[in-house]
Amino acid sequence: MSEVLAHVHPAEVVALTQQLIRIPSYLWQESAIGHWIADWLRERDFEVELQAVPLRDGGITHQAVGRLRGEGRGPALLLCGHTDTSDWGGRPFREAEWTHDPFSGDLEDGYLYGLGAINMKAGVAAILHAADAVRRSGRRITGDLIVACVVAETGGGVGALHLMEQGLRADYGIVTEAGNLDAGIISVGYVQGKVRVKGEFKHRVPYINPIEKIMPVIAAFGPAYRPLTPADQGGWLRFTPHPLLPGFPAMAVRNIEHFQDTTTLMFDLRIIPGMTEDSVREDVQRLLAGLAAADPDLHYELIIPQSARQPNMPAREATPPSHPLVQALVQAHTRVTGAAPVVGAGHRIGATADTCHFKGYGIACVEYGPGFIPIWPMVDERIEVAQIITAAQTLALTAAALCTADA
Repeated sequence: MSEVLAHVHPAEVVALTQQLIRIPSYLWQESAIGHWIADWLRERDFEVELQAVPLRDGGITHQAVGRLRGEGRGPALLLCGHTDTSDWGGRPFREAEWTHDPFSGDLEDGYLYGLGAINMKAGVAAILHAADAVRRSGRRITGDLIVACVVAETGGGVGALHLMEQGLRADYGIVTEAGNLDAGIISVGYVQGKVRVKGEFKHRVPYINPIEKIMPVIAAFGPAYRPLTPADQGGWLRFTPHPLLPGFPAMAVRNIEHFQDTTTLMFDLRIIPGMTEDSVREDVQRLLAGLAAADPDLHYELIIPQSARQPNMPAREATPPSHPLVQALVQAHTRVTGAAPVVGAGHRIGATADTCHFKGYGIACVEYGPGFIPIWPMVDERIEVAQIITAAQTLALTAAALCTADA
């Protein structure tokens, strides 16, 4: 495999990450970067599809898919990263506090700075460069090697779902979410929703204040992201704890809005395998009905999902550590770094990824990507350059082991 590693060029993968950062690609606004990636892939002789992804509000955004066609006698491997970055009111999080231009791709003291550096343009650069290193190595492609740079992962995985709905299939998948180079074989899903409480709008007293009425709902949900108790042990939520996801499920109230006679809270519930959107809806409805029975002035509406634009993310079971995909990734990482990676939920415990959608279509998946996230969201988002290079090397070796033979 030395000929594959010889074509992983650190300066190139870093420069590619910088270029991706310099192209703004907020959630639902990824078309510019999608076109740029499609052109990059075409220049390197990949089969390219530029997909127009319809959005649920009637808009369109774009994602690029590249393929190195195999001989049909090996597994197909999907390398996937998302191009969307988050925004707050149309700009980066606390932009005034940044000391680096969010779209500069600055390098300083071994770190690369910029919006999306961790989440997840470094991961996108790593899969692009890794796949191209396999192409340049001259090894014969036995199974298709597919690179998908999808949109709207932070919008519920709309791009990944579109990819599957358009018929793309693979045997294995690696999603390069920032996981500190752990081999993530399982992740949580989420159910996000709203509870809308209606009261009265009066200047005279007394009146039914919806702000007051929603406070028992917040109290019933409990402290933010603290482990919840199963219903059979006195809690309100039905689940069976999962050994790979200690401390989950967990939930938090993420936002509260009040206008006139209505107060609305938005919640985020991180779910584990065995839980579904339907089961959560039933459990929350039962909890709210109990509160309303104790207070006839509590008039509520439960809304799941939180937005028609954004689907929820299901929770899927773990890919077994003995699976050929996991084994190939572990061996490649060990060869590059000299030590085996953490295998399990890893650094990303509590986070979601497009793996949940791919697993739903029968694709065995692992999350493996560069970047350590101490807190999110971040001012001066940055990633360690060495991790980007390690990720590209590991992914190139993994792809070569699964999809190629000696030329």
